[in-house]
Order: sequence, then C-alpha cells, then structure tokens
Amino acid sequence: MYSLRLINNGYADHAGSRSDFVVIGHPQYNLGKIGADMGYKEGWDTTGTPCLPKRSLPGDRMRRMGKGKYLESLRSTEHKPSYKERVLAKSQSDTKVGSIRSLYSTAFSPGDPQGSLDTFVDQLQASDRLPACIPHRTTSGYANHIRSQPVMKHYTSIQEDLVDLRMRLRLAPEATKAHLQADDAWRYYALHLKQANKNEGQLRRTKMNATATVKKAMSGA
Repeated sequence: MYSLRLINNGYADHAGSRSDFVVIGHPQYNLGKIGADMGYKEGWDTTGTPCLPKRSLPGDRMRRMGKGKYLESLRSTEHKPSYKERVLAKSQSDTKVGSIRSLYSTAFSPGDPQGSLDTFVDQLQASDRLPACIPHRTTSGYANHIRSQPVMKHYTSIQEDLVDLRMRLRLAPEATKAHLQADDAWRYYALHLKQANKNEGQLRRTKMNATATVKKAMSGA
C-alpha cells in the first residue's frame, strides 16, 4: 500500500467510493512504510486470507498416505547391495563389458602362442617404428580441432607408454618384464598393440587399392 504514495494523489483521483476510502485510509498508505511497521490500530482486520497450500506430487502423496507411511516409503528397510556387488552385477549384464571380456579371453587364452609376455615383447621390438595407436581420424583443420579431446589424449598416452616400454626393455629388460608380469599389465598394452597393427594393415590395404584405382583411371584403361 505504501508504494501507492509514490504514484500520485490517489484521493484526488478516486475519492468517493467505499473501496477508494479503504485504500486511502489504510495505515500503510497513510503513514508510509516506517509508520506502518509498528502495526495496525484497532479496527483493522489483520486476519490472513484463507487459502490452500501449494500442491505438489510429494505433498499430495503425503496427504493421501499419511506422514508415517510416507516416511516409511522413503526409507526402505530392505538390504541394499554394496557398491562392489552392484558393479559386479552390472558387469555380468552389460553387453559391452562381456564383449571386452570375451575379446581378452580369446586374444590371450593360455593355449594361444600369441598370448604370452615374450611374444608381446618380441612384437614390441620387432620394428623400428611402432604402429599408430590413434584411430584414423582428422584431428586438425576447420571444425576438426579434436587433437585435445579426451579420446585423442587417451590414445596418445598409450602410444607414449608403448614407446617408453620399448626404451625400458632395452635398458633393463628383466626388471621391465617383471613389472609387466606382476599385475598382467602387458595384456592391456598387447591388446592395443594388436589393434594398432590391425588398423595399420587395413590402412595399408586401403592405400594400395586406392593407388591401383588412381593409376587405372590415369592410364585411361
């Protein structure tokens, strides 16, 4: 009400009706904000307007079920599995985890001659240049600046780890093999090295096919 005093002289504009008198005679309008903070005089009804509380889904459910049953529904007394149990259950039902596990089991089975640490070391030191672990994708140019993206950083770090392993195998072969054998870390790097060799072979075949197609087109045959 006291903000109406800042507009204009309301009595001069709207005097004469009952509603106007109630507005102009209101203590907030008459005395202003500071004068009305002390409360209203006798004769003014300060009873609030009856209204229903705001409706919401939790509020409706609480009024329907009762406070006691509603609180019981929020805190279930059943035993909840631990974090480890939930992760194990998810790994058994997740198809991606199952495919990765099967890939490891088929690639590094005990009877597989390629599934040994010595074979991985020989493949790692077979050539002077390691195959690129980074997927074949455009990492620079307009709208292709993904060199700093997490997936590229991941494969770059794997490439650096393989280079570091080659150097460590040359300097201290026995200590490096013992470190890789301790927690089977070599299986992780062997899988990426195998995938890198596969990608490099596929890229080489694609280039050879493309070169033959270009030569055939240029010769006019």
